[in-house]
Amino acid sequence: MDIETLTIVQANRLLKTKSISATELINSFLERNRLIEPEIKAWAYLQSAELLIKIAQKIDDNQKSIVSPLAAIPYGAKDIIYTNKIPTEAGSKTMKGFIPQTDATIISKLKEFNAILIGKTTTAEFASGGGAPVTRNPWNKAHTPGGSSTGSAAAISSGMSLFSIGTQTAGSIIRPAAYNGVTALKPSYGSISKAGIIPASWSVDTVGIFTKNVEDLTLVYNELNGKDKKDYTTWLHTKQYLSVNEKKTYTIGVIRDNFFETTNEIMSAFSQAMKVLEKLGHSCVECHMPANMEQANDAHGLIVDAETASYHRKTFEIQKNLMSEELKKDIESGLIYSADEYLNAQNVRWDYQQQLFSLLNEFDILITPATPETAPKGRTKTGSPKFNKPFSNAGVPVLTIPIGYSTVTELPIGIQFVANIASEQKLINIGLAFQEATDYHQKRPKI
Repeated sequence: MDIETLTIVQANRLLKTKSISATELINSFLERNRLIEPEIKAWAYLQSAELLIKIAQKIDDNQKSIVSPLAAIPYGAKDIIYTNKIPTEAGSKTMKGFIPQTDATIISKLKEFNAILIGKTTTAEFASGGGAPVTRNPWNKAHTPGGSSTGSAAAISSGMSLFSIGTQTAGSIIRPAAYNGVTALKPSYGSISKAGIIPASWSVDTVGIFTKNVEDLTLVYNELNGKDKKDYTTWLHTKQYLSVNEKKTYTIGVIRDNFFETTNEIMSAFSQAMKVLEKLGHSCVECHMPANMEQANDAHGLIVDAETASYHRKTFEIQKNLMSEELKKDIESGLIYSADEYLNAQNVRWDYQQQLFSLLNEFDILITPATPETAPKGRTKTGSPKFNKPFSNAGVPVLTIPIGYSTVTELPIGIQFVANIASEQKLINIGLAFQEATDYHQKRPKI
């Protein structure tokens, strides 16, 4: 059993056939973490080996526990997600030592499925742009792994977890996934419950998933999505059960706006990916984003700052000396906006959303490179969410998968597939077909 390349599907098959036990599986990941974590630093908190082995043994003692495809599967959760009796510090000195007495809804669900929480993954402070964690990119430790779901991406890339949970407000899932060469889904806004998760922006935040491939991602999404009485935004959606057996071809809109200009190396990989898509039977047609996209991006910034400031106001008044300069600046900006400015920004955003929905009615899927560049050198910043923000702002689902690697730095290059609200199945179909035709997602960093 090769832990570096092991997938959820493979692990589940081994568990069901009793080729391995839950205890053997968790021990393998404990050993992997012992060897790799000191270099990568993907975890804000790791559960003790004794506790994890005890949980695994309990699953082994009751074979009926292996019902969900996630049973006994090790995972990580971003450290803004409440975990009962486990530290949740949100990458902030203001939260040092905080231990919730309740679980977020998604953690409760994963407990019901007998998935095993290895620990809490690192995050930029309160999932904002500030306070970049010490986590290193497994592909090149001198480069950022991205953020704010920093450890969630690095833990998958380095083989320390089989899936992980993150959140996105601008580019906090898609960007680190692309930088780390892993597969990730930012689903439709409200499709997975946010109850029990510290917000950056409650009208934009979306919970997402990191895995090694699209097939694994489908399993996790099927278990996590659905209505939650604690999060009213989930009532916008019906429960989805995504299939890995659909074979369909699509009309793909290739965004050609100057806004999405990138490096020659990324464009070369993107062009090669288009050729793969066309060989698979898809039709690629050039198109353009709504004319008010950049105005809506500005509105997104105002909305996020205002909502961040509203949530953190009391902490800011008492403990701002413990906050990063970037977070303080965001809160200070957010506090000066009037109700009129906030509501006008939401109106601009709403108008932009309707225009993007119309574009997505013309095309089944839109594609752009996932990032303006490969992971930048240095770890004090987490890179630009520029290419991701327009789609986070609209609440539409986005899938990223690796499509190549830099010939100079060997850093991963990603693409993002975008579909209309509640059209995750289209993303699964196209992503799965692409990964069946290529092996970019199977490459692992040399740690």
